[in-house]
Amino acid sequence: MSTRKEIRKSLSTNFDPGPRHYANRLMLRMRQAGHLPALWRGGALDRPIFIIGAPRSGTSILFSVLRSSSAVAHWPGEAHEVWEADHHPALLGWRSNELGVDDLDAGTADRIRREFFLVTGSRKRLIDKTPRNVLRVPFIDRIFPDARFVFLTRDGRDNVNSLINAWRSPRYRTYKLPKRHAIPGVDPEWWKFVLYPGWQDDTKGPLERVCARQWVASNASVLDAEAASQPERWTRIRYEDLVDAPRAEVERVLRVLDLPPEDAVLAKAEALDRTPINVVTPPEKGKWRRENPTEIGNVITLIAPTMERLGYSIED
Repeated sequence: MSTRKEIRKSLSTNFDPGPRHYANRLMLRMRQAGHLPALWRGGALDRPIFIIGAPRSGTSILFSVLRSSSAVAHWPGEAHEVWEADHHPALLGWRSNELGVDDLDAGTADRIRREFFLVTGSRKRLIDKTPRNVLRVPFIDRIFPDARFVFLTRDGRDNVNSLINAWRSPRYRTYKLPKRHAIPGVDPEWWKFVLYPGWQDDTKGPLERVCARQWVASNASVLDAEAASQPERWTRIRYEDLVDAPRAEVERVLRVLDLPPEDAVLAKAEALDRTPINVVTPPEKGKWRRENPTEIGNVITLIAPTMERLGYSIED
């Protein structure tokens, strides 16, 4: 993948677009055009909200609930085309998805602010969920110094288990690499989910190591960024608590984010157990013991230190 056209296609996250895709794109462009006057008057985003979490940690579930608030607006789907237009791995020598303040220039920052403002306008707050942003929090923080971050965590064993299942499924294609990988049991043409620093060392697998390193790199990066930021700009939520008590957890997050506790949002939270979102198999605590116990056992020592940092015990 080397041409700009190929890169733009990959960033749309829809490799087989149909009529609905094109209708959504048309609606997006119409909405952006409607917000141009506010942009020309100097409009700017107010306390944008970023849901941050490792891939397969439940960010899609949380995003589906919070984005139903009338006080927020969002890019259709995940905003890879905004974040990676200037920083697609193909443009950076396929190093990783990691971006820091040194990777940011004024033109890129202005473009990102402009594209998101044209989605929200001056009356709504942005809410964004892009899992690769776990490796870009300092980059985001420099662009949006008043941003609010919602850090979703999940037991590493279940999260890595979900990553393994997703890698084995035909879905979730992320990057078509310039050279095939040799990870056993999965499509060799596609890398799925985040490209962590040092991913090139794992192109022969095993799959559980790749998934474990994705989870560790994602959470360690966010933990470091959180520690370097103002605590009032962060709130954490555990996937396990969201599943067990969705209404209470969503009410708490809405309160922290200064969003109204609307009935529609809380009703959607309460319906989570009846409407699984973006899943390979239905949610179930400890599912790794039934699905991939050997693979998870192989990487326990790799994920244990990060689990401890997040407050999870491998003894549970």
